[in-house]
Amino acid sequence: MMNTDDILDHEISRLQGFIENRRFSFFERLSHSRPALLVITVMILVFQMRHMPEQLANSSLDAAISAERPVPARSARLVVIDDDDYKTTFHARSPLDANALAVVLAAVAKGHPKAMVIDIDTSDASFRGMPVPNVPTVWNVAGEETADGSFKLDAPLGGRGVAPGSTVALAIAPRDERGIVRGYQHMYARQGGGMVDSPGYAAANIVAGHPPEDPANHTGQTHYLDFRYNFAPIRVRDLLQDAQSPQWEKMALFNGQVVVVGGEYRAARDQYATPKGLMDGCAIVAQAVAAEIENTYISPASRWLTGLLMIAGGLATLAVYHFFKFRAAFLVSLAMVPFLSIASNWILFHRFAAWGAMVPLVIAVIIAELYSKAALYLAFYQKVAKLHTKEPKAVAASHSAD
Repeated sequence: MMNTDDILDHEISRLQGFIENRRFSFFERLSHSRPALLVITVMILVFQMRHMPEQLANSSLDAAISAERPVPARSARLVVIDDDDYKTTFHARSPLDANALAVVLAAVAKGHPKAMVIDIDTSDASFRGMPVPNVPTVWNVAGEETADGSFKLDAPLGGRGVAPGSTVALAIAPRDERGIVRGYQHMYARQGGGMVDSPGYAAANIVAGHPPEDPANHTGQTHYLDFRYNFAPIRVRDLLQDAQSPQWEKMALFNGQVVVVGGEYRAARDQYATPKGLMDGCAIVAQAVAAEIENTYISPASRWLTGLLMIAGGLATLAVYHFFKFRAAFLVSLAMVPFLSIASNWILFHRFAAWGAMVPLVIAVIIAELYSKAALYLAFYQKVAKLHTKEPKAVAASHSAD
């Protein structure tokens, strides 16, 4: 007959084996991890319904942008009209003096650019007769969004048609719920049918020499910028002075590049909040042009793929608690928090920076597993306590038998 110590040792061994998960398969173990599975399900639903993966990823990406070291753009240059240029060269006129703009564009063309992006409103009738250089040009226009989400576009060059090889692009700065410009769409729906390119996408198509891809693959998707490029803007007055030199055309300063011409004068009222701080519209266009040509923009991730990766991260955490003892599992799971988050967001965003979306979920699953383990240990100690209370009765029964 088993005595009290034998019974206690047997129960301790059985409960310890149960706690350390040595007697169950992984899938059978999942049936005992209901708190963790419930946490995974609820958090994924909440995350998806409230668009939290995108918000958390944006916050992480913002932090990475702030710490990122800018790099020079190899494919784009920026020519700007500042307040002094606006007062002197353009005589403080709005819309801008068409003749003065023609001189600026001619000076840029002498630098042999691959293409030009004109981020200036040329819809006024005074631009109808403005001479334009024989360079492929993207003419940015403003547009009014209609009730159905399409855009009614202004006409560039006072309504006259653009030259063959040039195109019209819609220059808008889509903002998120906090009013911050983070990216752009490749294409937008045009009122009356058809599509219109964004400036960066249009310039990239000119450089690549192929027509736009299937619009269905690009409509409605925001492509994010990491604002990595450092532009040294060329002031119009400096450009015009250098262009007077006989050596200007031979220097070919803009050879093979896309030159963005825009205004950063106060009267333009064309500044926007970005993760890098306030930025002029032409600078954002230049970032988009360089990102498109050098293929550094961040494509949007599928929300459902995000959810699946969250589930995989949660199950991986459960697997750690199944195959490792408790103390080792806890340490491994803590190390997995950044690893799973960074790896998942590399898959989703092709960046190591935007990994904040996974952190709350992985931590929550770890907490749920700790709660599950604590419940098992509590049951273990309660069982031990009951056995201890039964020991005097077992001893008394043994003495009475003797």
